[in-house]
Amino acid sequence: MDVHLGEGAAVLDATDIPLFDVFTVANSFSKAVPRVPAVINSLRIEWSGITKTTQFSSAVPDEQFAGYFLENSATIEVTVTTPPSPGLHGFHFVSQATTASDFAQIGHDHNGSFFPG
Repeated sequence: MDVHLGEGAAVLDATDIPLFDVFTVANSFSKAVPRVPAVINSLRIEWSGITKTTQFSSAVPDEQFAGYFLENSATIEVTVTTPPSPGLHGFHFVSQATTASDFAQIGHDHNGSFFPG
């Protein structure tokens, strides 16, 4: 992860992340649906272009939180594989060269024992 908060820019590059595929969002909420091993082969997210800044703080004991956040846009590239397994043929997904988001946010926060004060 490479972050330049003052410029509103950041890049996340990750590879070979194991996870489980449950095929639909609804299935992810059910413990009855079998989980199939999968791998995020590569993931790249790039944030850039500040459109709005937000800074706030709450010193209420149960809500101690302070943050500085930048709204911007992001592009995402991802490749995911579900290897073949008994009864399944396997699956390989490659996103478009860059999939753009309408909303993205990066920032810095302090809470709990890291709350200033």
